[in-house]
Amino acid sequence: FYFAPLESITGHIYRNIYEKHFGGIDKYFTPFIASKKMNRRELNEILPEHNEGIDVVPQILTNRADEFLQITNKIAEYGYQTVNLNLGCPSGTVTARKRGSGFLSVPDELDNFLYEIFDKSPLKISIKTRIGIASIEEWERILEIYKKYPMEELIIHPRFQKELYKFTPHKEAYLTAVNELGETIPLCYNGDITSQESYDQLKNAV
Repeated sequence: FYFAPLESITGHIYRNIYEKHFGGIDKYFTPFIASKKMNRRELNEILPEHNEGIDVVPQILTNRADEFLQITNKIAEYGYQTVNLNLGCPSGTVTARKRGSGFLSVPDELDNFLYEIFDKSPLKISIKTRIGIASIEEWERILEIYKKYPMEELIIHPRFQKELYKFTPHKEAYLTAVNELGETIPLCYNGDITSQESYDQLKNAV
């Protein structure tokens, strides 16, 4: 069970309060870090003294390998072992700049980017992804790219970027990933798990 990265909501104060009073979370993800300069808010999210006793994974939002590596090197100084790459955010202001799920629209550029960061990153890398921009046919190409890289984990939100958070998730896309990647890459499902019933239905489906 993972705590989603929601900017201005799931910050370090909220994470600590939730862990103290409820717990049961296996990993907490920070709101995304998008600048190699790392502003005060972003730095506060990763300071060890703000995350004592909880498993926190910093999330990075960028489409530039040099920027990703600079941020990762900075994060490594604070003792982290893994970072998460955001390829899932569907917001128009993010995707218009080919970041978040918008990066999926240029698969060759994405492949080159992943080649460089997996080759040079000092930390392990997990990825949060959507299944494409608007068509299920895109997912096959994206999966072929992901197969190449030794990622720590692949978190899949099986909607297209253009669907935002509407309509029913395409669970068949997740099942395709299970069949093609499940033996080589740890997978995690994300999307519309809102009750015990929906959780049980998902478990039965996969």
